[in-house]
Amino acid sequence: MLKMTTGKFVQIPNVAFGFGTEYKLNKDDIRVYAYLQWARNVGTMKVRTNVEIIVEDLGWETTKASRDKTRVAVALQNLMDKGYIEMTFKKDIKKDNLTIIINKEEMKKVEAKSTVDWKTNPFTFKGYTDIKVDEYNLADQNDYHLLMVGYYLWRNNAGFEYAICDNEWADVLELGVKHTRTIIDDYTPFLNKISGAKFKDENGQWKQEPNTYIMDKHMSIEDKAEKVSIEVKKETYGEKHMSKVLDETVMTNNKIYKQIFDFKVFLEDAGYKVWKETTCEHTKKTGQIKIDKMMKSEGGRYAVERLETKYQKDIDSAKERERQREVMHKRAEQHMAEMEEEYVPSFKPKKQEDLSFFDDI
Repeated sequence: MLKMTTGKFVQIPNVAFGFGTEYKLNKDDIRVYAYLQWARNVGTMKVRTNVEIIVEDLGWETTKASRDKTRVAVALQNLMDKGYIEMTFKKDIKKDNLTIIINKEEMKKVEAKSTVDWKTNPFTFKGYTDIKVDEYNLADQNDYHLLMVGYYLWRNNAGFEYAICDNEWADVLELGVKHTRTIIDDYTPFLNKISGAKFKDENGQWKQEPNTYIMDKHMSIEDKAEKVSIEVKKETYGEKHMSKVLDETVMTNNKIYKQIFDFKVFLEDAGYKVWKETTCEHTKKTGQIKIDKMMKSEGGRYAVERLETKYQKDIDSAKERERQREVMHKRAEQHMAEMEEEYVPSFKPKKQEDLSFFDDI
């Protein structure tokens, strides 16, 4: 793909991302649409070009020129059918010179809604997204990248808390979920995924929050591969332990879990308390290994001693509070009993008089 060095940005109407709507653009459509904005005549929305030039500038040449031209021609036809451009030519899109007018301002006013079975509320697509030169140039490594850059920027700039599930990415890219995950995880160096937290639903089933994403324009594929490898190792290590954990607190509290099972995470009072009181054999055993490692250094021994002292102090304080509650309860019971003994009713019933006016028969 031809990298751009001039111009500030291109603008993509957000309906272009509207999966399931008549305005949705695929990976080829959006590449051609963005390219036309770079190629337009200065001060106008008009482009004079031909299919062969577009193929060359986008870097879409293969050993079969007719197929390459067809790819561009199909994208141009889609853009025209969906209202993004107007195009005039003599007879054949693939052979003739083309005059193209970009309907950018008109499409920025269009609104579309998309309803999916994996989300309660529909998506609303409206407005537009700016893609700067350096962001546009990220798309030279994979045909799906410009679509991903644009969608990321739209979601990020629209005021969302940027979380997105795999099904959503799959609909944007028009691929299966498995293929989509591979593209994001292995072949998209500029998009870093932060896995969502795990939780239990109302039925007690483990689920995961949608992943969040951060764009890094300077990360290479090699850097990302190394990063993903490290994350996979960490996840594998965590999953290995989590499958053996039976302590509900450890399973549902990631902070506590890391304090006990991650030897690089500092053990705090809360984690120490859970370890001391757990009935889970695996949690107890792993925590003991961490404690033993800590005891091998002077600083570690001091930390363990402080944790144990604080733990025992908390236990003593809890026992004292419980003792005081029992004392207060007994005093209250004794006070009530004394009040009942001292209580003398002030009301004295009057002696009943014989009010009968008649003799017994």
